[in-house]
Amino acid sequence: MYFFLHPISSLNHLVARLFTDQIVLIASIVFFFYLGANFKSKHWKALDEKVANWSSKSNIELLKVRSNDFAVFGNAIFHITFSLIFAIIVFLAKHKPLLSVSILFTLVFSWGLNRLLKIIYKRERPEQVAENTEKRLSYCFPSGHVMASISIYFFSSVLLQSFMPFFPWYLISLVICSFVVLSRIFLNHHFFTDIIGGICMGIVALNISIWVYFLLGVL
Repeated sequence: MYFFLHPISSLNHLVARLFTDQIVLIASIVFFFYLGANFKSKHWKALDEKVANWSSKSNIELLKVRSNDFAVFGNAIFHITFSLIFAIIVFLAKHKPLLSVSILFTLVFSWGLNRLLKIIYKRERPEQVAENTEKRLSYCFPSGHVMASISIYFFSSVLLQSFMPFFPWYLISLVICSFVVLSRIFLNHHFFTDIIGGICMGIVALNISIWVYFLLGVL
């Protein structure tokens, strides 16, 4: 009954539980390492090819044309700018330096962990990219745009939900991260398995950031 009376609030709570649940966290860790050991197998290569073919033949022109715009929300420079501004606003509003430190920790940790994982797996990017798009020279597994976006935006939602609970912050973060995921698919900077890996490790980085946040709150 509550869901029908408060659908937005219910969905917001469901998304929050989905990304912070401990069972989901453990499943994400296990599946990531399984995927990291098997993304070169025929099964996963076939899936990557199917998604790449679908994106190239798709008639969803809005996503194709605006993919570069959507990708900005997963860009490291945008994340740095967003996190710095958010950390300053939180500090000025709450006068709690440790809150700002936790925001910056999430930024540095999510991108730092992503770079480390890319160095470990050293997966080369797809040969073909979307038209009018430059091929990136860095490794691609897991997707940094996706991984860092999940960690940064959902961690921001944790804070914002406690400050202003009348907004569905987790749903907003889900929409933003969904656009980032779609941009990686349509720009073809990544294999689909890179994106799945980015989602898994984004959930891991988010939960670690939440633990650090609560640890700092106790200190």
